[in-house]
Amino acid sequence: MFKYFLFLLMMMTWLLSFGQVSKFSIEANFPYTFGDNFVDEGYNGVADLGLKYRCAAYSAFDLGASLNIGAFLRDNSKFDGSPVVNGNAVIFQPKIYASFKLEAYPQLHPMVGLGYSIFAFHINSENFAGADFQENSSDDGVNINAAIAYDVSEKMFLQVQYDYCSIKRTKRS
Repeated sequence: MFKYFLFLLMMMTWLLSFGQVSKFSIEANFPYTFGDNFVDEGYNGVADLGLKYRCAAYSAFDLGASLNIGAFLRDNSKFDGSPVVNGNAVIFQPKIYASFKLEAYPQLHPMVGLGYSIFAFHINSENFAGADFQENSSDDGVNINAAIAYDVSEKMFLQVQYDYCSIKRTKRS
């Protein structure tokens, strides 16, 4: 419990240090998957950390670049009758984005982004004969996203974001 409290305290300190008035912002997110996809079928989100840099500011919008790194753990309860398998996934998402400024609602910032997602999977299990088995695989593809941010204060904001990734699957062992 103390580790979670310390992590939350560190993240709040970072969020208060970098905010909307700066060109940089640091994000702490919770990745949640849903729908008919292979990540949602076997993994639960743990954490996602992001760094945004605003490259240009105009009267109607801002342009920038961002990098998010998300972590997922394999959920064995989603697999009926299969052997116990330990696994994780890490997602790297570099993007460019546009954040729009609304005159009527200055605290709201709709955003769109375009980038590339790289999924790295690692699975460690025992096969049916009892021997250790490891598998590494990666998947990648184009990522488009839409988000809306709400300025809670001058240095802190809340954000809801949806990412759609068009994945091509590859496999390496």
